[in-house]
Amino acid sequence: MAKKYFEKKYSKLLFGIIALILLILAILVARPYLNTIILAVIVSYILQPIYKFLTKKVKTKKISASILSTFLIILLTMVLGFLLVIAVINIASLVLEQVNNLRVENTSTVDYLQDAILWINTQLDNLNIPVAFTLEEIIANLRSSIASLINNLLGTVSSISSFSVDAIFQLIIFYGLIYTIVPHFDKSIYSIKNIIPLDEEITTLYLDRTLDTAKAMAGGLLVVAMVQGLVAGFILYILGTPYIFLVILLVSIFSFIPLLGTGMITFPIAFIYIITGQVWKGVVLAIFQLLVIGEIDGILRAHLIPKDVHMPIFISFIAIFGGLALWGIWGLIYGPVIFILFLTTIEVVKKYYIPSLKEK
Repeated sequence: MAKKYFEKKYSKLLFGIIALILLILAILVARPYLNTIILAVIVSYILQPIYKFLTKKVKTKKISASILSTFLIILLTMVLGFLLVIAVINIASLVLEQVNNLRVENTSTVDYLQDAILWINTQLDNLNIPVAFTLEEIIANLRSSIASLINNLLGTVSSISSFSVDAIFQLIIFYGLIYTIVPHFDKSIYSIKNIIPLDEEITTLYLDRTLDTAKAMAGGLLVVAMVQGLVAGFILYILGTPYIFLVILLVSIFSFIPLLGTGMITFPIAFIYIITGQVWKGVVLAIFQLLVIGEIDGILRAHLIPKDVHMPIFISFIAIFGGLALWGIWGLIYGPVIFILFLTTIEVVKKYYIPSLKEK
């Protein structure tokens, strides 16, 4: 006869408390690397079709398939990182050159701007506010701000390319986790289903929606970047902006910065158009940024959320932008996942919990 465990009084409760305490302590210890761990789990989930293809179709050994899957991610991140560094350095050099050569031409637009600045200064003087603006000061500040932004960007890229100890350690953890998780992903999911004290159907519902949402939002970062870059490139091409491909790449890179990322590129270009006499180009670009390019982010991400979860579009916006406010760029994943779990819980209550109470 098999030996029974947890038969003593309060043994299950005591074990549950100990397990919970240890889980909390483990999370606290791993806290500096939680984002890396979560990203590794998501990437491992994305790699499952490749891993299964290698093991089942190509008949590759599991360890070899795991190594190949991990190597694919290493190669991809290294290539993207290299291209990013080269592109940013080249773009930054071009932008700095254009900014240093920026001059205000004597046009009717400049006259209008001078009149507007004079009117503003007059109103400030009437209000006894000791502040006065000049167009030259505005141009100088714009030049200084753009140069500072570019220099900071170059400094960030330089620090990334130099690979600090922490960055190397994060990458080692990331690649190591992928190598470890990929071959054991299905078994891990099966173990989680057995550990969680819920019916298998409900547990599967939670896990599937969590993984699918995280996968969609993580992949959405690249999708949104490409779409925003291409849409910005379309309008800039029509307007005759030089260095179009480099600007597209820069817009795509800055789209990873929440909310005003793409505007940090398009608005300065629009302003330069205006002060150099090409007013209609500047106005069109600014309006297009506000109404089209800037809205792509929220709309696309809202539609990336799994269709089997009935989440209204405005609730999707709350999940996305609320997540951004709390966790920064990681909130693009955490916010929608938390809302998905919340809506799934409501569905479980209506579909499973309430009917089970009626049957009793």
